[in-house]
Formats: sequence, C-alpha cells, structure tokens
Amino acid sequence: PEGASSWLYDRDPTEPLRFEKPLAELRARLDKGEKVFEDLITKYLIDNKHKVVVKSFPDPSLEAEMAKNEAAELQKVRESMTEDEIKVLVEETAELKKRQEAEDPPEKLALIPTLAMEDLDREGRNIPIDVGSEKGTTVLRHDLPTNGIAYVDIGFDMRVLPLDLVSYVPLFSRCLTEMGTKDLDDIALTRYIQTHTGGIYTSHQSSLKSGNGDLVPEPEVVSHLFMRGKATYAKNKEMFSVMTDMMLNTNLDNKARFLQMVLETKARLEGQVVGSGHSFAAGRIGSRYSVAELVSEQTGGIDYLLFIRKLAEECESNWEGVLAKLEQVRTLLVDRKGMIVNLSAEDKGMSAVQGELENYIDSIPLREGESKVQDWQAEMQKFQGPGEGFVVPTQVNYVGKGCPIYKVGEKTSGSAAVVSRFLRSSYLWDKVRVVGGAYGAMNVYAPNNGMFKYVSYRDPNLMKTLDTYDGTSKFLNDLSKELAPAALANAIIGMVGDMDAPMSPDQKGFTSLDRYLSGQSDEARQARREQVLATTAKDFAEFGERLEAVAKEGTVAVIGSESALNEANEELKLDIKKIV
Repeated sequence: PEGASSWLYDRDPTEPLRFEKPLAELRARLDKGEKVFEDLITKYLIDNKHKVVVKSFPDPSLEAEMAKNEAAELQKVRESMTEDEIKVLVEETAELKKRQEAEDPPEKLALIPTLAMEDLDREGRNIPIDVGSEKGTTVLRHDLPTNGIAYVDIGFDMRVLPLDLVSYVPLFSRCLTEMGTKDLDDIALTRYIQTHTGGIYTSHQSSLKSGNGDLVPEPEVVSHLFMRGKATYAKNKEMFSVMTDMMLNTNLDNKARFLQMVLETKARLEGQVVGSGHSFAAGRIGSRYSVAELVSEQTGGIDYLLFIRKLAEECESNWEGVLAKLEQVRTLLVDRKGMIVNLSAEDKGMSAVQGELENYIDSIPLREGESKVQDWQAEMQKFQGPGEGFVVPTQVNYVGKGCPIYKVGEKTSGSAAVVSRFLRSSYLWDKVRVVGGAYGAMNVYAPNNGMFKYVSYRDPNLMKTLDTYDGTSKFLNDLSKELAPAALANAIIGMVGDMDAPMSPDQKGFTSLDRYLSGQSDEARQARREQVLATTAKDFAEFGERLEAVAKEGTVAVIGSESALNEANEELKLDIKKIV
C-alpha cells in the first residue's frame, strides 16, 4: 500500500521498502544525543505561529433551506429548457438506467482471471490448540510460529455483571490502560508498556454459542472483557507484571480524566452515528432479537450514546456514585473463576512464560461462593411496533431491515452463507448502489441464531431501498432457474476465500479462542465447508423463500434526515426520535 501511494504521485514505488538506511541514520543521530524529535516538535508545533481556529455551529434549519434552494435551482433549469431538450434528457436517463441494470456480457466476464473449483482445498485449515488448566483456570495454548513473541489474551466473564453495569465496560476498559495505577501514573504506565512490551490493550466482545450440528440453538450468550498483550520471551515477566498491576490497581478515582474520556466518547459516537449510521441501524435491529446484540447495543450503539450523555451529567453531580459503579465492575469482573487465558507462541515460548503465568493466576482474587451469571435474556426490552427512525443532521439515510429467518431448532446450511455473500456483490450492489445511488449496500447473516439484516450506506433513498430489500426473494427465485455454472462457482470460491482469509499468528490464536468459547468445533467447521462447496442453484431459491420473512415481518431501523423520515413515516409508522 505504501508503494502504491508513492506511485500514484509519480514517486518511486520501491522507496518505502528501502527503510533500513534512513532508519540506521536516524538511530545514529539519536545515539549521538541529537534531539531530533524535540527540535521538530519545537519548530513545527510549539514555536509555529501559523494557526487557525475554526468553530462550527449547527443550524437546525439548514437541511430545509438547502432542499428549498435545490428545488428552486432545478425549477430554474427546467424552465430554461425546451421541450425537445427535456425529451432528450428523459431518453438519456432511461438509457443510463438500462445500462446500469444490464448484465455484464459472458464474453467480458470470461476475460477476468479467476480460480476454478478444483483449485480449492476440500479440507479446512485448523489452528493447533491445547486445552489445559492451571490452578483451576482454563488455559488455551497455540503452538504457532510467532518469531520469539508471546501473545497473551486474558478474558474475564462479563455475564456476572447486571445489565445496568454492562454499559460501564468500555470506559472501564479504557481506565485500565489510560488512568495509571497506584504506583505508576498514566504517563509512567504508558512508558513502561512501550519500553518492555509490544503493546497492551483491552477489548470486549459478545456472541452466541453455536448449536449441535446445523440446528439453531437456544440462545446462550458468551461475553468477555479481554486484556491482550505481547512481548518477547525475555520480557514476559515485565508484561505479566504490568498486566497484573493494571487489572488490580488501576486508579479509578480520577474524575477529571474519566470525564474527559466520557466527553471524548460522546463526541466520537455522535460523529459515528452521522457518518456510519448503517452499523447503528443494524445493531438496533439485532438487539430486538439477540441478547448478544443487545449487549453490543449497550456498549456501542444508540443506547450507549444515550447512557454516555447521562453519565457526563452524573460525573459532575454524583462522582462518588459513578466511582462506586466502576469499583463494582472491577470487583465482579476480576475473579479467577470467570477467567480464561489464551497463549500463542512456539513451544520454547510456552516454557518461558509458564512461571509468570502461574504467578499471574495466583495474583487474581478467587471470590468465595458461586459467581452468579446474570439472565440478560430475561431483561431484554420487549420492543413494540414495526421499527424505529433516528433523526440526524444529514442529507442521506442508512436504511436497515431484518429479523430471524431460521427459528430455534431449525436446520441451517453453509450454502446460506454463499447466497448471502452473493447478494452483497450482485443484487444489492446493482439495485441499491449503482441504480439507487447509495454509497454502499450490504447484508449480514448469522447462522448461529438465524438472523438476517439488510443495511444501506449513505443512501439518498428510503422507501425505494426497502422495496428493493423486499424484492430479494423474487430475484433469487428467478436467478435459480438460470444461474450459470460460472456464476455459481465464483460465488462458492468467494465464500471459501473468506473462510480461508490469511491470519497473523496472534490473529490465529485469538480466532481459536473465539471458536472455543462459542463452541465451534473443527468437525462442525469442516461440515459447513463441505456444505459451502456443495451449494447448488436450488439453495438460492430456498434461501429466497427464507427471506420472505424479512419482507413480511422484518424490523425497520433508519438513521436519516428528518424530512426523509417524516415523508416515509406516513406509511412505515416508525417510532421517530431525534438523537443528534
């Protein structure tokens, strides 16, 4: 990518690859004591007198004013045209739509290099895993070529948290890496991590357990907060030491810093909901049906944005109450009974970290009694109505629709994933993006709970896009009767490409951990692969029949402009709220 960037501007594309010499020169200057970076910071930042302050103020009437001006401009242009000119414009528009909807000629498609079915591996690629136990804690080990680096992932079960505390997890995670500890302030902690490790960071994720065989199981959520680190084998002691310090001794009582993080999060979410509304729409739909997506909504969706706004006020009015909840999150989460450790390294690396791993496990408190797993499913809000609309200051829309297309106990197949993927690059691409003018269109299919969702990205349409979604069943039914063997093969090859995407050693280790937690066995994955490879045109028609459920019963979620939502709501009857 760096080479391509240089090439685009007529520079030598190989220059970014020759980094050894300039790097050696930089190191030589630093070794001599030259203040390379300090001088640059002083010159271009501290002493730089060239600056500008830009302030932006929202205008609630801007959208209506722009629409009025656009309508006036179009009317002016139309009045300046003759009837013959208008006729020509109509004909050219019709010709454009005809070309947009036309299929690419087979002889043109044949010119594109592609793999053949016989080029695909029939057997899936498994990741080595050894499941063991250390002092009562589950430890997964992956013997992988990591080039002398130990990758450590430590997970804590989030299901012990009441639902009202779950929304604190993203900020609590940031506290662990940004607030400092009892012995190291935030700057000293950052320097220690950078000096002795390749990085330590946190993440959280929630998913559903996979079922036995191909049946959609009863929903069982898997949810963890992860602290992830990497270091050379020689530095594993320092890595485990600082990870212990961060997890047990983070200084949560720093109102000013915490409030800053809250306000940063608020600004980021408000920007994201306007610029990436498709992900918020998809999450809103999923949270109606899936407890895992409900947790994601509580920790990153619209509900989380509303929580953050209230939290900003609470930090000012009741900091002691906020601090008490953060401490409660730590007390409930940091428990050896709910912990799992994931290691990725060569065999010699496993031996090198063993002693420090045992010390780390010993350092984590072992709470007395049974840890209560919360029933988040029982606390799910029962949504009413056909869906929701959220008004944001934008001229485009993010249009979503979805629902489960397989019920608990029904059988799914790997072929469904092939058809779902095919839709993104064919029907939805052509109808919503090329013809409809949206910047993007996609769909999400989750076989572990049978959920299917459509979403569009920066879409000038709303009702037209929903009509396109509802026409998917007919498209697949018609396609199944005339699906060319080459098109079917390309759909299968694309799906296998996704399944066999290249991964770095740490990605392999974490992917294996995810599969273990969700109950995806190598045997089940191989069975899915064989179903993918055996996909036929009939599977396209059967999946189309399943999608009738979305057309008839699907929940709608739209992030968009007030005018578009109000116009569409005469038919949709959505619950409309203004959020930005």
